[in-house]
Amino acid sequence: MAAEDRAEQLKLRGNQCFQKGKFNAAIDMYTEAILGKWENCRDDCQLALKFDALNAKASYMLGTSQMHLLAFEAAVEALQTALNSAEKTKKSRSFQDDITTEMRRVKKRHWHYLQKQRIARHEKIKGQLTQLFGASQTAELFNSQTQPTSDDHKRSGAEEADALMAYVEHMAACYEKDMYPGEIPDYFMCPISMEIMRDPVTTPNGVSYERRCLEEHLRHNGAIDPLTRKRLTLDMLRPNTSLRSAIQDYLEKNSWAFEY
Repeated sequence: MAAEDRAEQLKLRGNQCFQKGKFNAAIDMYTEAILGKWENCRDDCQLALKFDALNAKASYMLGTSQMHLLAFEAAVEALQTALNSAEKTKKSRSFQDDITTEMRRVKKRHWHYLQKQRIARHEKIKGQLTQLFGASQTAELFNSQTQPTSDDHKRSGAEEADALMAYVEHMAACYEKDMYPGEIPDYFMCPISMEIMRDPVTTPNGVSYERRCLEEHLRHNGAIDPLTRKRLTLDMLRPNTSLRSAIQDYLEKNSWAFEY
């Protein structure tokens, strides 16, 4: 079956689901049919939300489509609505986590989008200043050759131009250093996966791990602490809520660090 025919069939099935009030099923059909046509996805989700404002999946897909259309602020707003709707309608914890993950992904992509613009603007201004100083020095040299000027005056003008150019280069280097993020704190990273933790748990010896990674370690290696090699079971793990809050706050302020 041709891709266009399959897409049309999926859209028709989506329309049928929509008419029967099966909005989640309709969104699934539309999403599969559009195959990256994010404007259509956005419009379909907005239409679904007119009939069911608490449709968390429609808000979720709306946020995703807005992200692909580079409407990042609208994407975050839609995903926040999706999260609120999921909580009100008592959707699964895993679905709520998926929404939170997508929201952080949007914020990270937005950061990279703005960063690319900042770098381009910086390089343009830096090039213009370099060209300007180069033209100024050329003019100074031409004037010194056509007009009688003392050697001290020539040296003074050249030294002043060199000093200004050095200052511009220094300021550009400082700006470039501030433009790029630093390193993620080690205590935010899981010792097993070496990735930033989302659900940290603490062992009796005080070391925190990502819950999923530590549980997987215990399943594959038995009840053994990965660091001390002492006995360790699931009931001995404790949620590290203070570290989780610190990581969430860090990710809010440093969106680039998500899925780093």
